[in-house]
Amino acid sequence: MKLINLKVEYFGPFETEEIDFSSLNNKLFLISGRTGSGKTMIFDAIVYALYGSASTTGRDEESLRSQFAPADKQAQVKLTFEVRGKQYTVERTLKYHKPGNKSATPPKAVLYDSENNILAGKLNEVRDAVEDIVKLNRAQFRKILILPQGEFKELLVSSSTDKQEILRTLFQTGRFLNFELNLKEKLKEQSAEASKLDMRINERVKHIHTEDIDITEQQEFPNYNIVLEYADGVIFSYEKKLEELTETGKKLKEAYQEKQSVLQKKTQHNEQVDKLNALTESQSVLNAQAGSIEQWRSDIATFESVSTIKYELLRHKELGASADEINNSLSKERELEQSLSEKLKNSQTELEETERNIPDMNKRQQQYYSRESFLSTEYETLTDDIESLSSELEQKSADGEKLKESITETKASLGKLTATRSEAAELQEEHSELRDQCKDLENDVEAAHSDKKLLNERSDIKNKIQANNETIAGLKEEVKLFNSNLAHYDEETVQTLNHLINHLELGTACPVCEQTVLELPESGGFSEEDRVRLNALQEQLAEHEEENQKHVIRIDVIDELLKDKEPQDPAALETELEKLNEQKAAVSLKLEKANKELEEKERLNTELTKQNETVHSLELKHQELKSTAAGLADKQQNFKDVTGFTDYSDFKVHMNNEREFIKEFQNNLNVLKEKVTDLTKQHELCAAKVKSLEADYNKTMDSKIQFSTAIDSFMRKNEFTSESVLHDIINDESISAKKDKVKSHDDENLSLTNNIKELKSSLESVEKFSVDEDKAAVSAAEAELEAAREYYAAVKERMNQNVSSRAYLSKLIDTFNASYEEFSKLNELVEAVQGKKGQKVSLERYVLTYYLERILELANVRLTAMTNHRYKLQRSMKKVNRYSGLDIEVFDFYNNQARNINSLSGGETFQASLVLALALNEALQQESGGITLDTMLIDEGFGTLDHETLEVAISTLIDLQTTGKTIGIISHVEELKERMEHILYVKPENERSTTEIVTL
Repeated sequence: MKLINLKVEYFGPFETEEIDFSSLNNKLFLISGRTGSGKTMIFDAIVYALYGSASTTGRDEESLRSQFAPADKQAQVKLTFEVRGKQYTVERTLKYHKPGNKSATPPKAVLYDSENNILAGKLNEVRDAVEDIVKLNRAQFRKILILPQGEFKELLVSSSTDKQEILRTLFQTGRFLNFELNLKEKLKEQSAEASKLDMRINERVKHIHTEDIDITEQQEFPNYNIVLEYADGVIFSYEKKLEELTETGKKLKEAYQEKQSVLQKKTQHNEQVDKLNALTESQSVLNAQAGSIEQWRSDIATFESVSTIKYELLRHKELGASADEINNSLSKERELEQSLSEKLKNSQTELEETERNIPDMNKRQQQYYSRESFLSTEYETLTDDIESLSSELEQKSADGEKLKESITETKASLGKLTATRSEAAELQEEHSELRDQCKDLENDVEAAHSDKKLLNERSDIKNKIQANNETIAGLKEEVKLFNSNLAHYDEETVQTLNHLINHLELGTACPVCEQTVLELPESGGFSEEDRVRLNALQEQLAEHEEENQKHVIRIDVIDELLKDKEPQDPAALETELEKLNEQKAAVSLKLEKANKELEEKERLNTELTKQNETVHSLELKHQELKSTAAGLADKQQNFKDVTGFTDYSDFKVHMNNEREFIKEFQNNLNVLKEKVTDLTKQHELCAAKVKSLEADYNKTMDSKIQFSTAIDSFMRKNEFTSESVLHDIINDESISAKKDKVKSHDDENLSLTNNIKELKSSLESVEKFSVDEDKAAVSAAEAELEAAREYYAAVKERMNQNVSSRAYLSKLIDTFNASYEEFSKLNELVEAVQGKKGQKVSLERYVLTYYLERILELANVRLTAMTNHRYKLQRSMKKVNRYSGLDIEVFDFYNNQARNINSLSGGETFQASLVLALALNEALQQESGGITLDTMLIDEGFGTLDHETLEVAISTLIDLQTTGKTIGIISHVEELKERMEHILYVKPENERSTTEIVTL
């Protein structure tokens, strides 16, 4: 991520301020200013723009708003940044309470790309979009890219869990956690599936039927193989039961069939008697309809006679109607033919008159086309173009004269500048030598002050040791006085007794006799008060002796630090330094003056070159314009000669009129020609149609006469009075129904006669038999047989269900065994991934420890150099499980042992934090992941470093900056100002601050 531009309004101490970070990209720069000027507020503005909260903890949103902001103005921040070659801009307005309003004005946010397309417009959407682009949330951003004041060491000392969240995002190890979670979910699903299978097996066992056989139902089994054996036994018993039921059913069926046969014979006899009676009655009813039937027979005969000329009747009627229709059409077509003939004659006359004007029109058209090429915009604007060129020629001439005067003035200014680059180089070299001398002398002054401070400290410590020795002597005398009360014991025995008495406690066992202490003795000649006083004296004596030991160790350290050093006078060194600084300032002024003259010379030379190039360009342009003007004048004269017009607008009106007249004449001629052609075609078609209709009418009338003759002959022969009577007979719709009724009557009468005769011959008697007792016997036998069948079907169904259950159980048990085997393997894999086996570390934590050790390896390259090969960072191995393994400790080569990271001093902690942050950036760059860490901003920490370590830290940052990273530092260390070429100054004035970027 690269910062491009930051703009704030009423944010902290800034009223309206804009910082162009693009000029600082890929550089190492210092953010400098007095305490409270607003340096850290720049970091707050960057983090607030991205995430909606400050970079430092403890600052709420409303505290970021300027105290001097007007009531009607909102605090705003706008940040443009670049990620992976794409630019984004985020704008936010801060929440604030406007006077007079009960509720606060809510904050707003919007994110858009380089083409001003809005990507997000709500607070949560903007935050989520920024996290997706930067690939870091606010907490991770503050630990990696912006290291706030007081929180610089958080990444170093954070817990394993916190480091895991940071490293997971940076190195995208979430996939390993997802893999673990997916395995757990799959294991859970597999377990649930096995439970379901077990439940389904147990449930299916309950469905095995045993109610029809002599086997006790069983529902609990030691294993699933016995379940299948139990099912096989039940099925075998059911098969035997079905064999018994089959034999019983056969006997019941034979008895039923015998009784049913007797009943069937009696029933058939009774049915035949009933049928005979019914047929006899039906024949009587049919004979009563004979009169109507005979009348219908007569009507049918007449219809069939007339039907012999049905075609002639229908055809004669159709031809009459067709002849009338053709005659009407023929009259209309003859009238239309007369009308078309008159119209054609008139149109031909009009066309001949128009064609006589064609030769004159051809001449006008030829003249129009010869002038048409002049109808273009170049001729329309020709006069204006000539006038414009004349004005431009005059302007170019004037510009050329002014430029020549300016060239003369520039040459005169160049002659006044005398500075040379060799002189500037010599001054630069002298300034660099003086700056290095000043820096060396400053180091000497600082070292002299430090040595003097150590000497004074050594003297003070000696005085403290002497005072302590006097106090220790007094305490020893007082202790000796106490011990004199035990004169009958030697001094060592007295001390042992006193030590033992001091460690006795009521209710506990004595360490010598192992008896419970019921009362504290006052042995050795001591009272209780004496014992308390002696303890106090001994404690004081131990404290003073321990303090003296510390003082002696400190003196050894001071002597080691001052070893082989010659004492120097700081005042004399400071005087010498002041003189060198004055010389450096004088040379700096000369160098600045020479550089300004050289810059001015370079600017004037560049300007002179540009002026000469412009004069040459003007001359070429002037010549080109003259040539163009001559060409336009020739074109204007040619227009006048060919067209005979001097004014283009008059010419254009004339040509438009001619074009419209020619077009109108041609259109009129074409219309007349098309009209004559169309009328000729219509007239010819109409004449042909009249002729065709006349032939159709004659043919139709001939056919009608032939059919009329045939009809008249039939009427005379059969004595019919008119043709309409014949049409009524053939159109009688009831004939079909009469035919059906007559046929039905004849068929039914014949059928009844035959059936009655047949029934009488087959019956022995016409009396009916009684069947009530037979029916009762058959019903009883049928019920008994049906009950036996139903029971057999039920038993058969239950056996089939058992067979199905057995097959289903076999599949379920096979599936369960396979599922359980897969569950066992999957459970073993899950335990390994979760860290419950082997090294007791989860898969993701194992991968993260690999990345952390890589980062620590990179960090130690710089840390060992910074600490003179004293310290290195290493991963703590004290406790390793799925929730640890990412803790960092420091190994001290001086003591040859590992130490807690919190045991480092402030300066050492800053060193370790700095190299860890740099190593993290470097490791990510090597990994080439989705996160780009091109920027690092550090707030304070350099003040805790000594001169030598500060030099190493700055050199490290400079080396890192040369790889393309942007590094910003907030610090009050004055030495950094001398070392930095790029400084962002924050200048406070009253309660407002402004910024300025200075490049030395």
